[in-house]
Amino acid sequence: MRGLKAKPGGEIAVMCSFSLTRQRLFAGLLDSLMLITHPVVAGQGRRHLFEPGDPVTRLELQDCIRTSKGNVVTTYGVRAG
Repeated sequence: MRGLKAKPGGEIAVMCSFSLTRQRLFAGLLDSLMLITHPVVAGQGRRHLFEPGDPVTRLELQDCIRTSKGNVVTTYGVRAG
């Protein structure tokens, strides 16, 4: 992944994978984290992206958009230091 990120080109996106997202975030391989909140309570499934014992990672809100369907798209950047 580090080699791919170092190459010139477009953005790399990881979709629908909590474990891949967490691994890349904690390895310092993500520049930003986009979360989409849907206004639906499903009642089942995984509820948390982060787990107890995960390292503290400071994020900074870069963008927040509300869609016409009521979804909220937030983009966070990883804060340096």
